[in-house]
Amino acid sequence: MGASTFVTRLSQTNDPMWQAEHMRAPYALREIEVTEPLVPIKLASDEGGAHVLLRYRGRPVGRLWLDHAEHGSEIGPETLARLVAQSAAATIAARAIEDDLLSDISTSSTTPKVCIAICTRNRAELLRRSLAALVAMRDGRADQEPIVEILVVDNAPTDDRTRRTAFEFDEVRYAVEPVPGLDLARNRALSETDAPWIAYVDDDAVVDRFWLSRLAEGIRTAPEAGAFTGPILPLELETEAQLRFERAGGFGKGFDWERYGPERWGDRFYPTSAGRFGTGACMVLSTKAVRALGGFDEALDTGPPLPGGGDVDMFYRVVRSGYPLIYLPGLLVHHQHRRDMRGLRRQYHSWGLSVLALCRKNSVFDPPMRGRHRWLMAWWLRDTSRRLARALLGRGPHPPQLVLSEILGGFQGYFGEYRRSEARIAARKREHGL
Repeated sequence: MGASTFVTRLSQTNDPMWQAEHMRAPYALREIEVTEPLVPIKLASDEGGAHVLLRYRGRPVGRLWLDHAEHGSEIGPETLARLVAQSAAATIAARAIEDDLLSDISTSSTTPKVCIAICTRNRAELLRRSLAALVAMRDGRADQEPIVEILVVDNAPTDDRTRRTAFEFDEVRYAVEPVPGLDLARNRALSETDAPWIAYVDDDAVVDRFWLSRLAEGIRTAPEAGAFTGPILPLELETEAQLRFERAGGFGKGFDWERYGPERWGDRFYPTSAGRFGTGACMVLSTKAVRALGGFDEALDTGPPLPGGGDVDMFYRVVRSGYPLIYLPGLLVHHQHRRDMRGLRRQYHSWGLSVLALCRKNSVFDPPMRGRHRWLMAWWLRDTSRRLARALLGRGPHPPQLVLSEILGGFQGYFGEYRRSEARIAARKREHGL
């Protein structure tokens, strides 16, 4: 399930000038540590604005959109202070209270070993950037806890560039999964480690410098969890496609700590609306829990024509099995979004495809939730229809073709795509003698 579902929508407007000014890429990326004195933010003449991540003692607590057209080329401390207070005052206060309440609690217990896996295929340059951040984070710790294993899974490679890139870095393990499919690669990673926790990071993502510390805190606080997820923010906002995607909500799930269990009272969709739980670009799973569930569903995330769904399916099954899923705001990853509109259309198509394919799959395999999956399908159809109508009127951050791509993907997913994907994966395995 993609960012277009269950995310904070951008305010709608009929003003075409708003569209022109708010979608003028590039946007600069800035950070504010709210415990330090504020300094002016200056925008270059060719920058449409700035996306500002707000931190409190390193933890993300909010973000600001500073548009050049609205604020000019320099935003002073007084304006920034007012905007920070409006955007994140409640979250900052909550983090401060949390720090005070937890200050006397011992953190002397050790955190079990963590395997961080990157499943990749023929994208050596992206892999190199992602690995560099992971290795720097691993080697830059003062306490060397938890023990970290970094694993690259090369999925059906056509050359040796991925292998050579992995071996550029010290103490990075390498494995090959010969059958194409992201969830096959994820399962290969699971079989390659004895760590009690396995983290999956996409090759087009870069972990935040505090990522490992926040994960260690989460594991110590909730060792019984089946999964941890966290926010995903843009690595760059250089193109119109990237800006439109992020201004519509992106992969954002907010900056509030959440604990998800098997039920949530008063929510008739829960837990079928599993896209709210997180995104596969940043997920950490209990290997015990995932193995008990039989691993990832290899008929999902197969590449075209069913290129998504494996992460959301896993979140759904973790929660349904009774394991808690914890959303950690500090488990932050920076992601390189699609740079062109064609790629963004494919992504929206994939979301619609995955949502409806998973609804059909789980309606069959999880009969007690069948009614909720039907409610979700009905909601999705109404929501996408409303968004298409608004897009046709020139409202919001996305042109009509993006919403239409999602709708067409949804119909493809509903009418048997999961079953067709099962057959394709079975054929792939037979080709490899499996």
